[in-house]
Amino acid sequence: MTSFAFQPECRLLTAADFKAVFDCAMYKVHQSGFLVLAIRRNAESSQSRIGIVVAKRKIKRAHERNRFKRLTRESFRLHQQQLPALDIIVMAKQGADHIDNPQLHQELQNAWRMLHTRVKKQQLIQQPISPKVT
Repeated sequence: MTSFAFQPECRLLTAADFKAVFDCAMYKVHQSGFLVLAIRRNAESSQSRIGIVVAKRKIKRAHERNRFKRLTRESFRLHQQQLPALDIIVMAKQGADHIDNPQLHQELQNAWRMLHTRVKKQQLIQQPISPKVT
């Protein structure tokens, strides 16, 4: 049975974790209310981790910042089983507070799908082509 819990192992906790993603982002997904940055985790890791960055300059009111973070965590929690092992940062953009809950949830679903597709596409490109034996 798969677990949908949001454990501390699913979170980016240290400044070094955030810095690694910001410095070496391999995947970027732009949506109208946020930007997703991601890097691959090492081989022994099996699950994705998420960090959420919401600047006070981007979303002024605390309850709107909290709503954005709450909905992002919930969406990640529901979709983490489909994602490959990545370290992910979701950064709010200007005007993200004007997006209603269903639209934000839909944009997050699209972002997870696009991120998954980009990772799989890169895996296919990096796979060595085996010669055909005749």
